[in-house]
Amino acid sequence: MSLPSYKHLYDEQKIQTDHLLIGNGFSVAIWKDFNYQSLYEIEEKSMEEKDKMLFELFKTKNFEYVLESLIKAQNINQIFGIDSEILKESYERIKKNLIQSILKVHKDNFDTEITLRLSRNYTVRTFKQSIFTTNYDLISYWLYIEQLKVNPNITDFFGKGDKDYVHFSRSKVDQNVLKLYYLHGGLHLFVNIDNEIEKVTKKEHNYLIDAIVDSINNNNFPLYVSEGNWKRKLEQIESNKYLRFCYNALSNLSGHLTIFGHSLDETTDYHIIEAIKQSDIEVIAYGIYEIEQKESIKERINSYFSNKKIYYYNSRDFFNSVYEINNPLAFGSYSIKQI
Repeated sequence: MSLPSYKHLYDEQKIQTDHLLIGNGFSVAIWKDFNYQSLYEIEEKSMEEKDKMLFELFKTKNFEYVLESLIKAQNINQIFGIDSEILKESYERIKKNLIQSILKVHKDNFDTEITLRLSRNYTVRTFKQSIFTTNYDLISYWLYIEQLKVNPNITDFFGKGDKDYVHFSRSKVDQNVLKLYYLHGGLHLFVNIDNEIEKVTKKEHNYLIDAIVDSINNNNFPLYVSEGNWKRKLEQIESNKYLRFCYNALSNLSGHLTIFGHSLDETTDYHIIEAIKQSDIEVIAYGIYEIEQKESIKERINSYFSNKKIYYYNSRDFFNSVYEINNPLAFGSYSIKQI
């Protein structure tokens, strides 16, 4: 038996478009180069052996953690009068590796190349209450910017407030506003010297990616969760006020939740599974891409959420479905290619 389309579930009133959770599959469907596990793995072969040993020592793939550890080591050496030149060199190499990894994923002038795909993507405008993403690439942020052009009733909880920079500034907003949560942070976010979660903006740059590189060169390292194990991910989340705020929001949802492009693997994503289990979500629509494995996938997802009503849909035509939901008179006359 084949899987229904997402639009079919919507038309049959089995799913309401309250909340959306997206994973790496969402970004890959828009741009195939986002099919990667971590920024570290992209650059690993280019790194010096001693630098790689630091990542192994700390059992992490997170550049930010290693770079901050190198800074702490230099500060300790300074107190005891120990030369830190070799640590400074390692710090600069690893920082360069981070920048190169980001640039390999977000190619030159990426903002321009992908504008058409984003402007024609109806995912964000389909959902009414909240969107959660575990991706730390820039796709969700760009979609947020595109949505702002047509509907100002959307927020990612960042603003200037009384500061001269954009930062995480509010935790409560009008219920009618669509809310965007970066569950695992983002390459455009960092913790500044005031311990505020700051958002990188273009400013004098033509492209956001250039502004991010400039920010990293100024030793502002992206706030993102890239650990392989879910327990390590949760530790990072709980240690940061913004990430903790996003995670708590997921745990406190009610209504209907659509999941697209997310495998919900127990090893890497169990904290996400637990948050959904703890929530008051009543109905879940889960997208399946590997149709030939649909029965085993259904069995696994059903075991996670035995207290929820679950519907499954073919995620391969999800973008077409959300387009048709928003443009009912254009049914069958428009096609959006998903990779």
